[in-house]
Amino acid sequence: MKRNLFSFLAGVLCLLATKTYSQNVAINEDGSLPNPNAILDVKSFTKGILIPRVSTSGRLAIPNTKGLLVYDTTAGFFFFNTGLAWQQMATGTGSTTIDWSLTGNTGVTSSNFLGTINNSPLVFKVNNNPAGRIETNVTGNTFLGYQSGVVNQDLHNTGVGEFTLNANTGGHQNTAVGAVALASNTNGINNSAVGAFAMENNTTGTNNVAFGDFALQDNSTGVDNTAIGVQSLEFNTGSTNTATGIWALRGNGIGHDNTSIGGYSMINNTNGNFNTAAGGASLQNNTEGVGNVGLGYHTAFNNIIGHWNTAVGSYALSACVNGTNNTAVGSFSDVTAGMTNSTAIGAGAVANTSNKVRIGNGSVTKIEGQVPFTTPSDGRYKFKVQEDVKGLDFIMQLRPVTYQFDVKRFDAVQLKGKKSDEPMNAAMQASYDAATAIRRTGFIAQEVEKAAINSGYDFSGVVKPQSADDHYSLSYDAFVVPLVKAVQEQQKMISQMQQEIRDLKNKLESKNNPQLISLHYE
Repeated sequence: MKRNLFSFLAGVLCLLATKTYSQNVAINEDGSLPNPNAILDVKSFTKGILIPRVSTSGRLAIPNTKGLLVYDTTAGFFFFNTGLAWQQMATGTGSTTIDWSLTGNTGVTSSNFLGTINNSPLVFKVNNNPAGRIETNVTGNTFLGYQSGVVNQDLHNTGVGEFTLNANTGGHQNTAVGAVALASNTNGINNSAVGAFAMENNTTGTNNVAFGDFALQDNSTGVDNTAIGVQSLEFNTGSTNTATGIWALRGNGIGHDNTSIGGYSMINNTNGNFNTAAGGASLQNNTEGVGNVGLGYHTAFNNIIGHWNTAVGSYALSACVNGTNNTAVGSFSDVTAGMTNSTAIGAGAVANTSNKVRIGNGSVTKIEGQVPFTTPSDGRYKFKVQEDVKGLDFIMQLRPVTYQFDVKRFDAVQLKGKKSDEPMNAAMQASYDAATAIRRTGFIAQEVEKAAINSGYDFSGVVKPQSADDHYSLSYDAFVVPLVKAVQEQQKMISQMQQEIRDLKNKLESKNNPQLISLHYE
């Protein structure tokens, strides 16, 4: 018995010795030599290798040992140890990989997906730092971008981009797309920021929308703002502003309830309120003006602190800086700087004094309407009424003339420095030619002024210039009153002369017929 056991052991040792070459070991069924590059070469045509099989608790009880390999019977996966922790090994079936590969996948079907199958968020990392997180419907948060939402603790936020929603703690229903978008938000709600640095400094502001790089960047507590365009409302701290276009309302500080549509519109507004600008560079220099409206390219461009002005048409109201309650409708229509309550209607029309209404430029040849202009004349509102109107003395000094008017020169003075250098189109030149050719009837204002002075008459029909570039004007309807006075004076003179004729005739007939008691004059 002992002899047989000894012979068996000797045979095994001999077998092992014949299969070991230079520290290479081969275990196989065909007696082939081991691969020279392998310390152990195992080959079988009908069998496999069973490595240690342990439960999850058993695996976790093994001290970290780099390179250790086990099969976790609880999880149903192979795990290897990195020396610091256990790492699950990727698995596959057949020739098709079901795990996502860094070099692409084949055989993917609609049943394949990237994500989790339990109530755990899908997490992305870059350099071992949070770079994305899609949470369950319980929290409803979505973050995508380097360190986006890293300290978020509330619900229904969406962040895409580096540092988006980085400081969010109590805010919810926010959406951030772009590097550093909404990065400082803490408790703000219902905000949407799309673009790098969009709403970067928002903390508690709510109901804001920013679309474009740096849009609403400095807004911290402002609410109900909408900014669409690069750097639109960039420095805003106010509320209820709407800006659409690059740099629109860019410099707005505490201004509120402003609407700015068009590139560079209202870019310098700081604390002006209730303004509406629509058109490139419209109301561009407004800083503190309130209640202004600019519709058209470069409308009210130079207004700074003027209030309640309305400009409609390219370059309309461009001279207004600090005027109030002015209206300009028509391209290049304007009101002289500093004027108040003036209105210019029509292309190139200019109201150059306060409380003036100008309709049309110099080439206008007709102002038409179905009814005449009227003037309020209610005695209940008139006071210091005096009968000091001059009649014949004033009227007889007037010199009625016919003349032609250089309308092109007139407009050039009114629009000095306002129009572009573009050549005049044929239609406008034809209008000027037609207006200049008209033979007009009227008076010369300076002569009327002199006649009024000589008569001692404070005549309201002469409107004197208010500046070096201003002009004389005449109100022809004002001549009706002195004309009526002149007719009354004439009639009085005629009545007196008639009475004198009667008296003379009576005397003459009395001498010829002493018995005649009375004479009927016809």
